Amino acid sequence: MKKHEEVRRDSFNSIILLMKFIKKNLFLFLALIFALFLILVQVEAPALITTVVNKKYPKVLNFGDVMFDRGVRNIIENRGRDPFEYLKKDLETINKYDVVVANLEGPIVEIDRALCQQKIYNFQFASDTTARLKSVGINMVNIANNHSYDCLSAGYVSTKKYLDEAGIDYVGDRDIDTSFVVKEILGKKIAFIGIDETLEPARVKSFYPLIKKLKSENDYVVVNIHWGTEYLLIASEAQRNIAYNLIDNGADVIFGHHPHVIEPVEIYNGKAIFYSLGNFVFDQTGLEETRGLGVGVEFHSNKNVFTLYPYQIKLFAPDLLKDNEREAFCDEYLKEIPHDGCEF
Repeated sequence: MKKHEEVRRDSFNSIILLMKFIKKNLFLFLALIFALFLILVQVEAPALITTVVNKKYPKVLNFGDVMFDRGVRNIIENRGRDPFEYLKKDLETINKYDVVVANLEGPIVEIDRALCQQKIYNFQFASDTTARLKSVGINMVNIANNHSYDCLSAGYVSTKKYLDEAGIDYVGDRDIDTSFVVKEILGKKIAFIGIDETLEPARVKSFYPLIKKLKSENDYVVVNIHWGTEYLLIASEAQRNIAYNLIDNGADVIFGHHPHVIEPVEIYNGKAIFYSLGNFVFDQTGLEETRGLGVGVEFHSNKNVFTLYPYQIKLFAPDLLKDNEREAFCDEYLKEIPHDGCEF
């Protein structure tokens, strides 16, 4: 019994001594606890950082007018040049996007040109066009434009056949009910639609109810529209009115083409309108006609993040600008919009 009392007394005295030590060395004790906390944080931090960095969102990259006839066809067939020779240096950038879109400015068809429309500017693309598009990751095209019917119904049907066989999606079919494609990417449904305002301007209004319906059924709506005035560096009042109506009915972003030059970007009700991306592959040689713009959009849950890829067209082949040249373009193009380099 006496022995147990001595053990209890010794234990009590040890506790008293420990408390005195902690009181005397309180700062040292707290510092030790804080150090242990920091060690635990360091162990957990990499997992937290990885979660943020690796979070993925649907990504779409859009380019302007692609034309594989006339001078472009000449350099391909007679000089053995690839109009995407420069762009292939940047495939790592392009391949980060889930969907890569361009405006296909003409039919893919192998028929006698005498069977096509006999007009001043009439285009006809070779059957290897789809392989050329796929070589740089283009997996969707817009066919709603003023040249898709250059070889009449035979050329139009042929174009869709070649695209289908190559697994390239297309938007802008002449039938409004089949003018769009819906893709599910990372759990998000995105509706892509193509509209031509150049040949049938009045018909554009019939797309507003469709845009509203598509928005109600999907997470995002991406519009490619062929419109505006050729070689005009600013958007027309008609373009702005159409754009506002498209956004009011549910469009999340609008990519325009047809003017063959870059036109400004505008933010309306929080949505971006790129009035014209300019040429992508074309044989025009003017100063403004040899500048173009690719635009990437990443769809976050609460905002859209845009990245600009300006390029110079060198003998009909686009070459992405780099470093200071790219930054200078973006600063000028986005001077009315808060941005971080080429991103906003």
